[in-house]
Amino acid sequence: MGLVESFPHPGRNATGFSDNLSDLSGKLVELDRYLSAERAIIDYFWYTAWPDGQNRYAATEQAAQAAGMTLRSKGISDVAQLDDAFVAIKQAGARTVIVQPSPFTYTQRGPIIASAKKNGLGTIFAFPVAAREGSLIAYGPDYLHMYRRAPLYVDRVLKGTNPADLPVEQPTKVELLVTTQTAKTLGIELPLPLLIRADELIE
Repeated sequence: MGLVESFPHPGRNATGFSDNLSDLSGKLVELDRYLSAERAIIDYFWYTAWPDGQNRYAATEQAAQAAGMTLRSKGISDVAQLDDAFVAIKQAGARTVIVQPSPFTYTQRGPIIASAKKNGLGTIFAFPVAAREGSLIAYGPDYLHMYRRAPLYVDRVLKGTNPADLPVEQPTKVELLVTTQTAKTLGIELPLPLLIRADELIE
């Protein structure tokens, strides 16, 4: 987005923390492959009105192609289109769907999870909190750790440190959460390698 020149050396008047969600595209595809071993299609739901959405879509499409899979997407521009989108995804033969990480899908994660489950779809989010709210899988950074670090940066800037001299910090902890109760509700069998990899199983 051009806010900084690089993570180690921002070089401008901005610094802070990156969630690196765009870099997790390959991991989300890999997780979906565990559940779609017999299929060559990865289903993807995204919010088209977000300027950075196309970039994250492209990153996921590249990851799917590198894995020998085809990315089949359904985008919406308004929350009112949510139910119709998941009906269409289900009718296309999907059982699971990757939800693109974005400000929209974070704030609307409750309705997204509810609509997907109503249509028999397991969701894969990049926000760990989503697993505790009913998504099938969540894989993403520990935001609480970043929130705890943020006041330290604020303190240094207020004391005169130039933001350009403060590296943009990246997540040091990424969690994989699997909701076994959602899997049971949807009749989705969770492969043993996925269960072994999980940092937490939520029943």
